Amino acid sequence: AVLRWTQEGFQRTGSADPAGGTPRNLLGFKDGTANPDTASSEQMNRVVWAPAEGGAAWMAGGSYMAVRRIRMRIEVWDRSSLKDQEETFGRYRSSGAPLGGQHEFDKVDLTAKGPDGSPAIPANSHMALARGDGSVQILRRSYSYSGGMDAKTGQLDAGLLFICFQRDLQKQFIPLQQKLAKSDRLNEYIQHVGSAVFACFPGASSGGYIGETLL
Repeated sequence: AVLRWTQEGFQRTGSADPAGGTPRNLLGFKDGTANPDTASSEQMNRVVWAPAEGGAAWMAGGSYMAVRRIRMRIEVWDRSSLKDQEETFGRYRSSGAPLGGQHEFDKVDLTAKGPDGSPAIPANSHMALARGDGSVQILRRSYSYSGGMDAKTGQLDAGLLFICFQRDLQKQFIPLQQKLAKSDRLNEYIQHVGSAVFACFPGASSGGYIGETLL
């Protein structure tokens, strides 16, 4: 195996939040609230682990990883109001709760109405689009990155290393990203500048090795 490419990323330190809460991205919002429960075999089999049937036999028990480098326009974001930021994400910045809720993991109700009768969670908010009807899920493991200053613009070259795992890219990652690309309010503040997908082999059995299923 030969190393071809690396990208440094970071999250908050363990001592910054001993409770181990959901980490925040560089826009100040919690990132990864709606992840499936990794302790649940049912959820992991349904969302993450590639099946033996209907796919590549050598990938059974492995997972497909998508990686995107997403630059955040932090200077523009910082000039927007808190109300606009929260409506862009569909969650409160302080708690991570869905708009209209109180706690981060409150059940999301996309039909809830605000005081003026309009949807409490805007239909084009990032959370509403990413969640949809709840039938499409992925497992996120994202990191922030910082590449210093952009010499051409004088702005920060920083953002999110979006990493996710799923059992089927065609049925999960791709339709989800197409929907977000079409109407996500967050698109005003971000730019996708790199993308790749990887096949992650299943684990090795006793006496075996990683990649044995293919080789």
